[in-house]
Amino acid sequence: MSDKKLSELLRGLYVKKIDGDQNREITGIAYDSRKVKPGFLFCCLQGTKHDGHVFAQQAIEKGARAVLAEKDVKITKGTRILVPNVRWALPYIAANFYGYPSEKMSLIGVTGTNGKTTTTHLIEKILASSGEKTGLIGTICYKIAEERRPPLATTPEASDLQHFLQEMMLQGVQTAVLEVSSHALAQDRVAGCHFDVAVLTNITGDHLDFHQTFEDYRAAKGKLFASLGGSFFKQGRAKLAVLNRDDPNFDYIAVQSSVQRLTYGLRSDADLHAFDVTASSGGITFKLNSPWGQATFHLKLSGLFNVYNSLAAIAVGLSRNIDLQQIKDVLEEVEGIAGRFEKVDCGQEFMVIVDYAHTPDGLENLLAAVKEIAVGRIITVFGCGGDRDRSKRPLMGRVATSYSDYAILTSDNPRSEDPAAIAREVEEGMVSQGKEYQVILDRFEAIRQAISLARKDDIVVIAGKGHEDYQIFRDRTIHFSDREAARKILQERLAP
Repeated sequence: MSDKKLSELLRGLYVKKIDGDQNREITGIAYDSRKVKPGFLFCCLQGTKHDGHVFAQQAIEKGARAVLAEKDVKITKGTRILVPNVRWALPYIAANFYGYPSEKMSLIGVTGTNGKTTTTHLIEKILASSGEKTGLIGTICYKIAEERRPPLATTPEASDLQHFLQEMMLQGVQTAVLEVSSHALAQDRVAGCHFDVAVLTNITGDHLDFHQTFEDYRAAKGKLFASLGGSFFKQGRAKLAVLNRDDPNFDYIAVQSSVQRLTYGLRSDADLHAFDVTASSGGITFKLNSPWGQATFHLKLSGLFNVYNSLAAIAVGLSRNIDLQQIKDVLEEVEGIAGRFEKVDCGQEFMVIVDYAHTPDGLENLLAAVKEIAVGRIITVFGCGGDRDRSKRPLMGRVATSYSDYAILTSDNPRSEDPAAIAREVEEGMVSQGKEYQVILDRFEAIRQAISLARKDDIVVIAGKGHEDYQIFRDRTIHFSDREAARKILQERLAP
């Protein structure tokens, strides 16, 4: 990566005012003053907790050569650039600085309330099977070919994203698959990305603490498809919107872009139409009709929601001219995705499932899938995160209690909130069901209680954290893994 002159980074950008030398060499970009190094451009982002403008002078003192701001900040030296909105400007400056990496590879974005992680992983596996060198950015990990890294966020800030895409480009990645969150879309983190394919899993509503209304949340999702623009091609390859035909928001999303659409679903008018769906403890089976032919899929994945996730991935694979039989072979080998309907098996006579479901719709999809295969009782451990959309708390309580024979309400990531106060709001939806339940705020003890209650053929569902290996409290973050906790408790129970 070569340094660039500030004037080059600002070319084409609407700038209200520049104070200072525009010919300074910029060696890096930071939005966190703690990560500023000599020669950097510091971007004053306004976050939910901190305003970057407060740290402008601190960044200068650490060696920043320029500050990008939207407020009249005072700095003692360096160049000050005032723009209407730093979030609008940062993606384009970052893409410029890192050499517009998304223009030099294929980029596939997946958005939706649920299913993003599974769908991106399935797409990546299908593409890799065809010999492509692939990259992945998402909730579980960031990946370049076989190299894995811990994630910064589901979709990182624009400068981090462009930096990682540049690394992919330099290592010869041909296609990158991205989970694109509603936060990232609302905050323009992917504005500097040139997508070839945009995929919609579903829209049911989430993060209303951030978006305020469902309409704003849906509009944020729509931005990914609008970003495909009206140009039908990128590097000679047709752009494509892959849409869930069964989703109630299909019509809204379908008009966001004029590029070609490929639809999937259980409706017979979907381009990729799944039917004769059956579920068992061993997985799901469905038949597929498509313009590329017919096939019967026998997947190790569980749940109707994974039929949809698989259909979206199949659609992307077929659109890339990958043979249907090859796609079928790849998907039938997938054992599962970390923290998504993941079974913890220590030889016990009942099933234990760990899943990331943390929205009312996600939890309902999960428990509906469990109900399809249940022989005995369903015992569910779940909670709700703090500092997040409070409106979903009673809904989560109602879903958990209505689908379960016994529910145990516990703590998730309470963050700055009181776990007991969160539980009281969740309970509002539980009491209406008239079923017996427990509140055990210690998550380990809640899991222990669920497993102690389980008998032959029961299913214990531990929902909310999935792959996560931490728990966030007001004053600390601790190591905590539902999978590890369940395994330890099961081993203790099975010990002679």
